[in-house]
Amino acid sequence: MAGQTSNSHWMIQRLQKAKQLPRRLFLWIKGQPATAVLGQFLYDVGFWGEYTARRFARHAASACKRLLAWFRQVLKRIGGFVAGGVKNGLHDMTAPFSRMRNGAKNIRARVKEEKQTVGTAHAAKAGFAYFFSGVRKYFPLLGRAAAYVLPVAALGLFVYTVHTVLSYNYVLAVEVNGDVVGYVQTEQVFDLAKDEVSQRINYAGTDGEEWTIEPTYQIAVGANVMNENQMAAAILRASSSELQEATGLYVNDELVAVTTEGDVLRQELDDMKAPYEDPENENLTVEFTKDVRTEDSVYFTSTIVPVEDIIAQLHGEEQGAVYYTVQQGDTPWTVTGSFGISVDELQAQNPQQDLSAAFHVGDVLTIRQAMPYLEIKRTLISSYEESIPFETREQQDASLPMGMVQVVQEGADGLAQVTQEQVFYGDSETPSETNIIDRVVVQEPVPRILAMGQYVPAENIAIIPGGTLIWPVPGYRGISRWMFGAGGRGHGGVDIRAAYGTQILASAGGTVRVAGWHYSYGNYVVIDHGNGYQTLYAHASRLAVRAGQTVTQGQVIAYVGSTGQSSGNHCHYEIRLNGARQQPRDYFPAK
Repeated sequence: MAGQTSNSHWMIQRLQKAKQLPRRLFLWIKGQPATAVLGQFLYDVGFWGEYTARRFARHAASACKRLLAWFRQVLKRIGGFVAGGVKNGLHDMTAPFSRMRNGAKNIRARVKEEKQTVGTAHAAKAGFAYFFSGVRKYFPLLGRAAAYVLPVAALGLFVYTVHTVLSYNYVLAVEVNGDVVGYVQTEQVFDLAKDEVSQRINYAGTDGEEWTIEPTYQIAVGANVMNENQMAAAILRASSSELQEATGLYVNDELVAVTTEGDVLRQELDDMKAPYEDPENENLTVEFTKDVRTEDSVYFTSTIVPVEDIIAQLHGEEQGAVYYTVQQGDTPWTVTGSFGISVDELQAQNPQQDLSAAFHVGDVLTIRQAMPYLEIKRTLISSYEESIPFETREQQDASLPMGMVQVVQEGADGLAQVTQEQVFYGDSETPSETNIIDRVVVQEPVPRILAMGQYVPAENIAIIPGGTLIWPVPGYRGISRWMFGAGGRGHGGVDIRAAYGTQILASAGGTVRVAGWHYSYGNYVVIDHGNGYQTLYAHASRLAVRAGQTVTQGQVIAYVGSTGQSSGNHCHYEIRLNGARQQPRDYFPAK
């Protein structure tokens, strides 16, 4: 018990000494001479730093105040100058009117005073005298006012003039023999009108020397303008009296007929298209293959024909069919050469006959089909769904045996919405042209992903100079016999038994030298690996490569079978070095 008390007392003393240690250390540092020097240095740094910062702040604030005061003074002076100028200007402008108003008051007071004292006549005379003296005295004020008013008035007049001129509708006034026949908007319309006049004159067969119409134009201001057809009519009216209101038929912008029965002609054109139209199908457009239009205007009386003749022309042929009967000594090339067409064009006109195989005397060939004067063209817009095939992607998998293929993800076709444009001619139900307008992918295809085995057990790998060979049939069941006989004369390889259709892999990368049939080997493949080594694979059920193809190690090149001189499904495998057969067991001793 006494020992425990003594230990407690000792520990208390140690704790008290430990508490006093920082104070003792502080007093010791404080008593050192270097401490006083360091303290004085830090004090001086703090004092001068604070002092310098305060001085800089005071100087900056003072400079800002002076700059602001100077800026205010400048603005004040500018404002005073502007205000003074405005004040003086207003004073000069209003001074004549102020003087006039004051003068009128003084004249009235003076006339009233004179009238009461000396009479009306003398008062009027005094008033006029006072007025003229005021005009002479203050006339200079009117000039000073005009110096301000006239520039403003001139500016206003200029703005008004420009606005008025720009608002004018400038057009071209067309003249024939010095008389204005109408107005057109642009020179292009004028040129088109001249061309139309020339076309109507030429169509009428009028002598060019008799008809020398030279319309001209000049810039004018007008409101009512004409189009090219109206202007052509106006020019013709001003030049001849042998004209008549009629309807012109234009095909590809060429005048081809004129009739007085325009409504009948237009109805016939509509009737030609009607059998092909479907009002309920907004995606169907029916038109002529040529640009056909009618124009109501004035035409030469001599060009007018009955509308029945024009209708007959519309239903007629632009060119008739051309046929040729094959003569002795003719060939497809001599026939086409005489008509200026190619053999392909001749074949297209005679699809029922193969001209390269059958070309006999007496055959009737179509050189050119009959072409109707007006042919119907139908354009149909339609949509359909199109399948998007999925792609197959391969990924290497080191956990699967070489040659094994495992489906990681099944593929699925995608779907696209396709919009197409089909063009039909005449009565044909087969489109002559089909164009894809738009294709929208509705559903993206899902790729098929295959895991390609890369794992090769050690017993399936043979080390050779510059590379390795791998066992060609990983899925084999056993070995029926190895090579025997010197140089492989008895059996030159190893027979690897496997199920029908089992994959046969390339032992190493290289070039396929042979991929074909042999009476003994059956379906077989020979691969040259480029380092003196070749490998052979025989009796395959089918081949997966072709001669000349480059293959990689582990690529499927064939499938196990029993073709050629074989008594069961197996792969006959040979290894050759510089043309000499090698013992496969020496390369794969663990088999």
